[in-house]
Amino acid sequence: MHHSYLDKYADGDSFFHCLDSRVKFLAAVAFSAFVLLSGPKAIAVLFCFAVGPFAVLIWADIPLSFVFRRILAVCPFVLILALSGPFYDRLPENVAVGPYVFSLAGGWLRCISILGKFTVTMMTLFALVCTTRFADLLAGLEKMRLPQVLIIQLGMLYRYLFVLMDRVHHILRARSTRKLRNLGFRRETEIAAAMAGSLFIRSIETSQKIHIAMQARGFCGQFHSMRTMEITRRDIFFIAGVIIFLGLIQWGVKPFMGGAFL
Repeated sequence: MHHSYLDKYADGDSFFHCLDSRVKFLAAVAFSAFVLLSGPKAIAVLFCFAVGPFAVLIWADIPLSFVFRRILAVCPFVLILALSGPFYDRLPENVAVGPYVFSLAGGWLRCISILGKFTVTMMTLFALVCTTRFADLLAGLEKMRLPQVLIIQLGMLYRYLFVLMDRVHHILRARSTRKLRNLGFRRETEIAAAMAGSLFIRSIETSQKIHIAMQARGFCGQFHSMRTMEITRRDIFFIAGVIIFLGLIQWGVKPFMGGAFL
């Protein structure tokens, strides 16, 4: 089973790996809120925001190729939304890139801004996930008094995802060992549909077995972590650094750049 697909680098020992999960979660939420609340056509400021998660990934020794491959995997869904901007906002606006000034439709500025915000927030999310074990994150959310139903759903989604992926790999491996030639588009589509149906049926059966196993082991809706939850001096330094970084961008960089933020 491919357990390291999401939190492959979460067991490191860097400065960010040792932070309290609650501190990292709140910092990621606050940082993402500042990014999303920037102007709808603010492009230059996104490069300033990107410095934060980029520095965390580098400092925590997380390969950037690992992060950007997964961002590209979900990028097409956001790309469809972003490309709708040029169709309803065609008013030309002046864009300055250093000493060069050229005219560009406002819709294209919105498109670039949406893609930029998506990239920065996804980098922030991966900086959180790649430096925090999911069990520690769930324990931190439980300490923060989040709804227990939400925590259980997230925990089950995370654990069952590996079981589903394992089933998919088994089906694809069995298909590849029996495939001797190309059967044509129509026949291949029918086989793919049959494989998907088989996967859904097996998923229902497996979920029932998992439910019975959890009941047999006395699962009471609480996830436990081996790490102690306490705010240390390192966490306080991290919180202060995040506040200073966001403050510099919000009240230092934005007013200085002026018209670049619409």
